[in-house]
Amino acid sequence: MVFSPTLTAARWYFGELAHEDLPSIAIQALELGHDGPMLRRLAGLTKPTSRDVRTAEVDSAFREMGISAPLEKREAQVILATEVARAVASGLQNPFDAATHIDIYICGWEDHSSELARIATLSKEARRAPRQQWQRLEKEIRAAFTSLLQSRE
Repeated sequence: MVFSPTLTAARWYFGELAHEDLPSIAIQALELGHDGPMLRRLAGLTKPTSRDVRTAEVDSAFREMGISAPLEKREAQVILATEVARAVASGLQNPFDAATHIDIYICGWEDHSSELARIATLSKEARRAPRQQWQRLEKEIRAAFTSLLQSRE
């Protein structure tokens, strides 16, 4: 997988990454031509913990990668969901599984941003729908993913 500062930042601010991941993230960013004192500092660390790296330093490293850090949780959710939508569009992920992933994992059963509300609603509907409605629901889920992708381009 190609390193994406935006997706990496979303994963960090969503809580998917740990402090020990920061050195490899910084190294990848440096190899791609991003540079800055905080990226260099993080790249030189060995198995850092939260005591070794302050939140402001991580934010600074992401800004050195061109990210408007810190990301709000909602923005991180939409970025992660957009990546899932790309997987569905390219045939790498089942649309029902992807919608459930967004509803349960990314949105956490909570109130959804407007971009993700339709996908989450369709996911809930699909979980209790009889088999004869699956074809219609799949079309609607795919359309919701397409709409999300179009809104993010």
